[in-house]
Order: sequence, then C-alpha cells, then structure tokens
Amino acid sequence: MKALAVKYRAAARRSRSALGGTLLVGLTLALVTIPQAVAFSVTLAGVPPHFGINAAIWGVLFCALLNPSRIFHGGPNNSMSAAIGVTLLPLCAPFGAEYMGLALTLGLMAGLVQLLFYVIRPLGRMLDLISEPVINGFVCGIGLFLIFKSITTFGGLPLNTEVEWPLWIAWQSFLAVLEIGNLYAIQIGLVTLVTCVVAQQFERLRNWAVLSGIAAGTMYSQYLGATVGHANTLVEQIGNLSTFGVISPSVPLFSQEAMPDIISMVPSAVTLALLGLFQSVAAVRRMNRKSGHYTDSRSAIRADAISNCLLPFLSSLPTCASFNRMWLVHRLGMHSRIAIAVSALWVLLLVLYFAKTIAIIPMPAMAAIVMLLGANMLKWQDIKPHFKHRGEATVFLVSFLSVLFLDLFDAVVLGSLVAIAYAKWQQAHPDVSLNGGVMKIRGNVYYGSLPVIESVYHGAIARGVTDIVIDVRDCHYIDPEGLRWLFMTKARLWGLVDRRSGQDRRAARRDGSAYPERRRSSPDQERTD
Repeated sequence: MKALAVKYRAAARRSRSALGGTLLVGLTLALVTIPQAVAFSVTLAGVPPHFGINAAIWGVLFCALLNPSRIFHGGPNNSMSAAIGVTLLPLCAPFGAEYMGLALTLGLMAGLVQLLFYVIRPLGRMLDLISEPVINGFVCGIGLFLIFKSITTFGGLPLNTEVEWPLWIAWQSFLAVLEIGNLYAIQIGLVTLVTCVVAQQFERLRNWAVLSGIAAGTMYSQYLGATVGHANTLVEQIGNLSTFGVISPSVPLFSQEAMPDIISMVPSAVTLALLGLFQSVAAVRRMNRKSGHYTDSRSAIRADAISNCLLPFLSSLPTCASFNRMWLVHRLGMHSRIAIAVSALWVLLLVLYFAKTIAIIPMPAMAAIVMLLGANMLKWQDIKPHFKHRGEATVFLVSFLSVLFLDLFDAVVLGSLVAIAYAKWQQAHPDVSLNGGVMKIRGNVYYGSLPVIESVYHGAIARGVTDIVIDVRDCHYIDPEGLRWLFMTKARLWGLVDRRSGQDRRAARRDGSAYPERRRSSPDQERTD
C-alpha cells in the first residue's frame, strides 16, 4: 500500500507539472498572439481589431482540432493580412462596411480554393515539391523580415503600412530610428529584450522568458508614465479591446452590385490561398524535423481549408501556420495540441476580462518580443549543411533573398522553381565512370540523362574500347527510352535481368565474379527491377 501511495503522489506531481506547463505555454502564446492579431488587422488588412482577435481564437481552435500536429499553431498571419490589404485598398475605403464584407468574401474564396487542393490530391502533392533548402531559406528570410518589420515600432515611430518590405526600406527605417526615434520607446524595448535574453539563460526561467520580458517592459513603461508623463513619452500601447464579443457572426458580401469586384478578386483569392498553403506545408515539414513528430502535409491543407471556409462567418481574418509562434511552441518544449487550444482560450479570457490591462502593454515591448522570435529563427546549425553543396546553397540563397526583396509568395514560388530545376539537372547528370571496359552508371537512365551517358559510351568506342560492359546495378530508374537505348548498344549489360528466367537480381548484385551476357530480345520482353 505504501508503494502504491508513493506512485500515486508521483503521478499527481507529474500531472500538476504538466497542467502548469500547459497553462504557462498557452498564456505565453496568447500574450504573443494578441498584439500581432491587432497589428495585422489594423495596419495590414485594414479591418477592425476584432477580426484578428477572432482569428487568434477560432482560427487557432479550428487548426488545433483539425490538424494532428502537436506544435501547429494557426491564427492571423502577416503576409495573408497584407495580401488582403493589397487586394481591397484599390476597391474601397478600409474599415467600411463594404470593405469588411469584401474581406470576408475574399477569405471564403481562398478557403474554397484550398479545399480544392485537399480534395484533388495531385494539386496538394505539388506543394510537397518545396525542398528543405527552400524551407530553411524561407524560415530565415521570415525571421529577418520580422526583425526589419519591428524596427519602427521598437523605435517608437508610426507603423509602416507598406506591404512590400524590401531591404532598402528596412535600412531607411533603421536610420530613421537612429535620427528621430523615441528614446523612451527604445528604452522600453531594450528592457524587454534584455530581460528575455537573461531569463533564457536559466533553465527554470526559460519558459517564463517572454512573459518576464513583457512584464518588465510594461512596468518600465508605467514607471516612465508616472515620472515623465504619458503625454511626454508618446509611447504607443495596444489599445482598448473592451468592445470585443465572444462570437461576432458575419456574412460575406455576395450582392449583385459587388459581383464585378468579386470576379476581379478571383486571382487574388488564388494567390491568398496558395500563400497560406505554402507557409503551412513548409512549416509542418520544417517542424516535423525539429520536433521528431511526423504530420502529413495533407493534414495542414485540410485544417487550413476547412478553417478558412468557416472563419468568414465569424468576422475573422484567414488563418495559416505561423512560423514564429510554432517556433515559440518548440522552444518552450510543450508539444501538445491541448496547449495550443488553451492558448486560444487564454486569448478569449484575457480579452474579455483583462482588456484594460492588456491595453497598457507598450508596442515597443511587443516589437522586442517579435524581434527576439525572428532572431531565434536564424539558426546556423540548420543553415550550415546547405553550404556544403553548391546546388543547395544556391537554392537556399535564392529563397532567402527573395523573401527580403520580393513578397513571400514570390519567394516560395521562385525558390521552388529553382529547387525543381536543380533536381532535374541532377537527375539529368548521373555519375558515369569508365574503368577499363566497364561503364558504371549511378543515377537514372532516362531521356534527360541519355545525352550524358551516350557521350561517355561513344567516347569509349572512339578510343578503341571494343568490349564494353554497362553496369546498371546502381541505377535508380530506367524509362522506356533508356531501356531501348541499352538494347540498341553492342555492350553487355550487368545488373539487368529477365524476371521470367527466375534469376534473382539481388544475387547478381552480390556476385561480381562475372558479367552476365545480354539476351538479344526486344526491349518489350525485358524487365528491370
């Protein structure tokens, strides 16, 4: 009985520890998500703050329920919010009823496009062509993007609402902060940043680092307000959220008068859908390797598609994976869908009951947190392997620099095209070596690689090599054209057997004492393993 009591107490302590960790991670995510949701709504999408707050609640909940990943965190996204603003600003004035109705319609159209990518498997499969160098370049580019985007807020300057954010604009913003930046805002940001960095150095305080930084920055802001006066510090705060409701039902705009605008938004809806899917698939693949838990990319497509078909009826921005918040979940070490769902409930509770307290959190403190999360996404140990291979380094740099000089969608498309082109180049250039009379082919024998293989073969004949043996044991794939060429040559084949003969090709691979004679039959009668 005593042993059972000891086991029960140990299990109870583990349960309390897990519950405390889940609540802490959820609270940390909520405090990071709320200011991002407000900023993305107002400054990028041109809609009221509750659109982003609803995405931080219902978008996160839907994704946690639909996506089996333990660290997938949906919710409002900066690039998707910016895309909404770019699409709708030429059509009508922001924050108006027509503008908000079209924003909901655009989100619903994007969700329907994403649903097609889930239902039609080949379309969804195309998203898996994003290679690891593209993903890492994308992640590092977004990390630097977040740092650049937060510079003006960190310095107490007005938010830059420019959607395009090339490197030279970030440099000009940095110079502006140095010249006319608000010293009080910079102090608040530095206090937040230093507190977070110091807390991360201690194992017991690591999970509290973000909360500690926000608390320290807020208290220092209140201290400056009490001693200097808020009218003199001019530090921007999150603002009042007291008008927020638990559920804000809405209906997308599909009136006859709006149909010309809706039709004109179709290309933008496709772009918005792909922008979200690219980020979600890339984030899932990236975090699969980081966390050690595998989640099929189709789960991310399904979660995004269904969520974005429902969110327009809840006055919400569209949702997709958030690299920085998923990275935060991984850093905090709590890989749990429950913790992610709890974060959405924390957002709801905080906005309902602590709206006035949240309103005093200074924006420079939140900018410092975003900059820290961006810096954590730049990991040299993840980048270093790509620079050991020239092709991967090229793909990584193209993807990374495209994020900084182009928009995020173009960056993923360009990086993926370069990765596909590089992969095809590699397949079309197999390793062909000639040792004596043996020509060994390592790679694929297909229409794209035949020119390289034929040049080596005919070069050997030109040098007087008459008895050539073609070793295809290390060939991964031989297409019909490659098979026809092999049977047209006068060489003997090593590793190509007729299955009808009963010969085991694996036994032939082990036995290297002789070269089997090629049978003079038609290509259609021969088969490869």
